Amino acid sequence: MSKKLKNKYLPYFLILSTIFILIGNFRTYLVMGESDLPSFISGDKIIINRSAYDITIPFSNLKFNRWRKPERGDMILCHFSKSDKKDFWLKRIIGIPGDTIQIKRNKIYINRKQLKYEIIKKESFDIQFDDSMGELIAVESGRGLEHFVTFSESENILSNFGPMIISVDNYFVLGDNRTNSLDSRFLGLVPREDIFGKYLFRIFRKG
Repeated sequence: MSKKLKNKYLPYFLILSTIFILIGNFRTYLVMGESDLPSFISGDKIIINRSAYDITIPFSNLKFNRWRKPERGDMILCHFSKSDKKDFWLKRIIGIPGDTIQIKRNKIYINRKQLKYEIIKKESFDIQFDDSMGELIAVESGRGLEHFVTFSESENILSNFGPMIISVDNYFVLGDNRTNSLDSRFLGLVPREDIFGKYLFRIFRKG
């Protein structure tokens, strides 16, 4: 093939390569279950950036270079070591390496300082409330965090945890629905290599 023909097809090759990389790394996922209420409801379709933290081979779980650290507040796609490796989980990072995490009476303490909780009205949300959620909804903030959570007024097995020091290359994650979520309280920390992307935005909610 002549040099002239190569130059002619080069722009098309670059465009197709870019499309392949974008489609392969910005993936659509379906939320299943109630563990992230009120932020997400079962049936939501969301976009995950699979290359948010690592250079990733499109359409695969293969990663070959880290380029960004996950941060507190990030909603991530991950595996748990204590669960089936085929399952992906959508959870929020609460504790990063070096943090001391404790939960007392449904309130989170990071490095011995309690996060702030601003109770808000349920009417502010266009979702149906049922027994899968706690009675209270709040904005949980502090230490770089600011997001909605729901939790129970009374204490139960999930109301207290720790303290736990987060080890190197591990992350403590929770569902936003604190009364009904399998997360680091039960399944342990999420290793860095088992984080596969970051939530970007929701594209569909069944109304």
